[in-house]
Amino acid sequence: MEHQLVKTNLGFKREVCRWHWKTNTTATPCPGVIRYEYGSQPEHLKSLVNLHKKNLKPIAGTDPSGVIYLQKKGIYLWLYEEKDCKIADRNLPQIYEWDDRADLFTVGELRKQNLAPTPDIESDGVAWVWDEDNECGKWIPLYRTTSCQWQPKDNWLTKSALREKYLLSPSWIKELGKCDRKLKNPHGRNAAPIQLYSRQRVESFLADRPEAYAQWLDKRDRHIAIFEANREKMLHSRNLTREQTANCLRCASSATTKDG
Repeated sequence: MEHQLVKTNLGFKREVCRWHWKTNTTATPCPGVIRYEYGSQPEHLKSLVNLHKKNLKPIAGTDPSGVIYLQKKGIYLWLYEEKDCKIADRNLPQIYEWDDRADLFTVGELRKQNLAPTPDIESDGVAWVWDEDNECGKWIPLYRTTSCQWQPKDNWLTKSALREKYLLSPSWIKELGKCDRKLKNPHGRNAAPIQLYSRQRVESFLADRPEAYAQWLDKRDRHIAIFEANREKMLHSRNLTREQTANCLRCASSATTKDG
């Protein structure tokens, strides 16, 4: 569209785009709508990017109501009335500002807490972020911790770790099943291989048996309490037994003749 120039005290003004020029020579064609300085446009006029942030898009056939000329890129940034737009994605969850997400977390943030969204669950919300590589916006799914399941980073546990960290008895370790990996024992060629268990599998195994595991821990605590309460008596009895055994062995040894 050609510029329709109006002479003013400061130069020339375009009737359609209302842009002011010092001369009547223009390097850019008239956009056909009101042109604004960047950031000076009315609140109700939005670019396609800002509409996308609100999950909106112009209704088909809608013409822009304003424009901003990006001098460095040499392109027009078209602006649209929100009232001339419609919902872009009706299945999109609630939108949150990136800096105001309350108790919602991204998948990466959940991973740091050893959590992961439950399979096939829909996100509790989304946040819009700018993708510099593709130069466009994208939605990041957000989840509450209550919508997630425990998923620790996997590493390997020895039988000693099962006994010391998870307080598992030999019967519990047997119920856990075969180890997940075996490593060569560095303490000797004939030494038994080191048995390793997946931490994820161990914790999933215990999570599936919460009542039985709790009962076992209670039973173990009672045994420890009984031992602590009778420690001196039990140790004294054990020492007497050892001393008596040693005396018996000495007596038997001294009574033995050369001929047997």
